[in-house]
Amino acid sequence: MPNRVTPEHVGSRVTFQYELPNGYVSEVVGILRWFDEAAQTFVVEDRDGRLVRVPARGVRHGRPVVVRPG
Repeated sequence: MPNRVTPEHVGSRVTFQYELPNGYVSEVVGILRWFDEAAQTFVVEDRDGRLVRVPARGVRHGRPVVVRPG
């Protein structure tokens, strides 16, 4: 599945599965805080308040999370 998260999603809840340059694969779910244009990196705040940097080129799966009232 392609990356559907864009810099316009700042402030939204997002989910990513991504691969780092060393081959390590990880996942993060949280609030997209900003997109670092110079580094081509999404910065996501996870549920513990940690900032996770997700390289745009390493994204395997990325999408905004839709919260449905219920």
